[in-house]
Amino acid sequence: MKPRNPPANLPRPLLVASAVALAFVGGRALAADAPAPYASVRDVVVTTGVRGEERTVADSPVPIDVIQAEDLVRTGKATLKETLATLLPSFNFTPVAGVTVNNVVRPLSLRGLSGAYTLVLVNGKRRHNSAAISNSGVGTTGANPVDLDQIPVASVDHVEVLRDGAAAQYGSDAIAGVVNIILKNTDHGGESITTLGGYYQGDGITVRQNLGWGTTLGDDGFLRLSLDAVNQERSERNDAATGAFYFKSNGQPDPREATLDKRGDRNGNPELKAVTTAVNAELGVGGGTRLYGFATAGGRNAEAWYTTRRPNSTGDLVQIHPDGFIPKYYLHEFDTQLVGGLRGEAAGWNWDASASASRNQINSHAGTLNPSLGPSGPTQFKLYGITADQASANADVRRGIDLGLARPVDLAFGAEYRKERYRLTAGDTAATANGGYVYDASYGDGSLAGKPANVGVQGVNAIGPSNAGSLTRGVGALYADFGFKPIDKLYLGVAGRGEHYDDSAGNTFSGKLTARYDVDKTFALRGTFNTGFRAPSLSQQVWSQTFSSWQVVNGVSILRNSTLASPGSALARALGASDLKPEHSRNLSLGFSLTPTRDLTLTADAYRIRIADRIVSTGYFSGSGVDAILAGAGLETGQLVQYFTNAVDTTSKGIDVVADYRSDLGALGVAKFNLGFNWNRTGIDSIKDSPAALSALGFRLLDRAAQGSLTDGYPRTKLILGTNWLKGDFDTGLRVTRYDKVIERNATSAANDVTYGAKWLTDLDVSWHVTPATTLAVGANNLFNVKADKSPFTTTNGARYGYGVSIPFSYYGGFWYARLGVAF
Repeated sequence: MKPRNPPANLPRPLLVASAVALAFVGGRALAADAPAPYASVRDVVVTTGVRGEERTVADSPVPIDVIQAEDLVRTGKATLKETLATLLPSFNFTPVAGVTVNNVVRPLSLRGLSGAYTLVLVNGKRRHNSAAISNSGVGTTGANPVDLDQIPVASVDHVEVLRDGAAAQYGSDAIAGVVNIILKNTDHGGESITTLGGYYQGDGITVRQNLGWGTTLGDDGFLRLSLDAVNQERSERNDAATGAFYFKSNGQPDPREATLDKRGDRNGNPELKAVTTAVNAELGVGGGTRLYGFATAGGRNAEAWYTTRRPNSTGDLVQIHPDGFIPKYYLHEFDTQLVGGLRGEAAGWNWDASASASRNQINSHAGTLNPSLGPSGPTQFKLYGITADQASANADVRRGIDLGLARPVDLAFGAEYRKERYRLTAGDTAATANGGYVYDASYGDGSLAGKPANVGVQGVNAIGPSNAGSLTRGVGALYADFGFKPIDKLYLGVAGRGEHYDDSAGNTFSGKLTARYDVDKTFALRGTFNTGFRAPSLSQQVWSQTFSSWQVVNGVSILRNSTLASPGSALARALGASDLKPEHSRNLSLGFSLTPTRDLTLTADAYRIRIADRIVSTGYFSGSGVDAILAGAGLETGQLVQYFTNAVDTTSKGIDVVADYRSDLGALGVAKFNLGFNWNRTGIDSIKDSPAALSALGFRLLDRAAQGSLTDGYPRTKLILGTNWLKGDFDTGLRVTRYDKVIERNATSAANDVTYGAKWLTDLDVSWHVTPATTLAVGANNLFNVKADKSPFTTTNGARYGYGVSIPFSYYGGFWYARLGVAF
């Protein structure tokens, strides 16, 4: 039996009492392989951002954060994306309050820019993109960023997050930064981590199982297997709906109104079942050459609910659902990537050759109605299928050459070829068809007589045959990277990369200059300047979607199509659309690194990122003038049309501050303190002129809401204060996070802008090392059940949570959990 309704008031007092009691005793790390004393961050070796000689975090010439496996576990978060957002001040992701694919595949943000501007690597190799587009909430660009949640947490040794532009080194998308996930490579032992948790309100019960195991492979190799499995129940937060649900009975309210559960919106975290696996292996094959490979594979099924369709509305058919119905959205996803390669040394050069193949495939269907098909219509529909494929081959060489400078010069060269395909498959024809059903006088109480039923599947969107399509492109790249020290205290780096796209992106070039000057052994200045680019996603070029709705115009109900048209379609071209161009960036970063003692590290970095020709969707264009243009092009009139275009130039400015301090308290144990702070502000430099045909009609490319999503959709500041205290067999972790306010701009009126205030959230994790191989832990995220401000606007359907789409933390309140770790 599913534990759907534990007492709502039990977890919080029980958790707080346990935590306080254990906090006085002290703590120890959960992860079986975690070191007893907290390691100094300055000793952590990193590979991201600079090629050649190994460097530690403290010695890095670029700002970089390292998150260890034990830190990932201690957060109590279910996914890698949530964990990074919890630990890193410049990393955010926004919960999605609606039934779209983004309710499951959630977009991320680094330095106030959407996930489209962050490149993800695994073991230094490019990770493939998700098929899901980012088109819900903040950052609705239509791009398809990487889904970090398809990488099992059990497989991760550590994560390196480069907070700097790196397109010159790694290619397209690396404008805000790079996330490099390093997989575990131990050749012995294993661990099992089982976590049970749920929201204080009693829903969202989640069970997660992480497994990892390593063994030797041959005489000098290893094989590491990992698995994550999760079962998450639904959770929702809604105000009660208002108004009548049933038709009147003899002119009076239906008696069933008094006992009906009147929740309109049922949006929330979906029911989710997922399994992700990973394998990482390496083997010496003689002559100093090593064969390596790693792979991930995962499947995910989700069920989400939407807004109740009332039986007295044109969105229902009482012959099928006499009490109304809740549209249900189902997502089925399969994801896989395989990477293999050889590396070795020849004539003093270190070389690495690899190849990769990947696919992310998402299919969705829904339990709903297309009321226009009448009582004989179906109740189950395939909505669409989307597939993103990527294959690549890489060759890299590097060596150090002694030119009589303070250090040998690090030289690196490389080439890459990548093939990408994005495919959009239509759903059932019945999902978008207009069956023409009209209610007659015998339906209900007769109040709908003569009215047409709603057209198209209710509560969800489908892809019709006219919107389906596929695009393929090839990408070739060459790069060079040099690092040297002309004097002992000064490091200089130069990198350049040229890429050729065989579609509208064409040729691009980006460069990077890096410098670090060690004033003394404890203080260093560092800075970078780089140009970058992001090629238009294939999804932005091919995505197209049309849905129909009845609208009242001059007192007459008419059927109108709303279309998000692909930029290359005849519909978009008629309204001035053109081929998408690459987005180009200029990124300047200046900062310092201070390590006055072995146990204290402080870094601060200011940055300025200017992006030209950012791709966003336009507002909807409609009206008599638009109809005249469409009619002249031989296209259907009466439509509302929007498309993706290079619409805006922006500048993002910010400061990152990160500090770590470790203190040996003697008989009281060891304590570690950390601080993370990010201030970020994005401004619009210019909005492109509307195409002539639209400008003549008075249309702008972006309305106030779209502009506000860029400038005010993410919190201006985020502060993280954390401490871990280790004493004996106990480890206590406490973290406090402050999220700044966010503002949702109204499309037309400043009077309807909504500000959601700043909030402080507290997380607590306490673990007990019962035996050398067994650890128990309890914890809470959002310990004091802090809620976001509610929207001042309400609807008859319960105001969709009552919260906005820009809230940077979970809507659902406090989450308790218990964890069991076993090493073997």
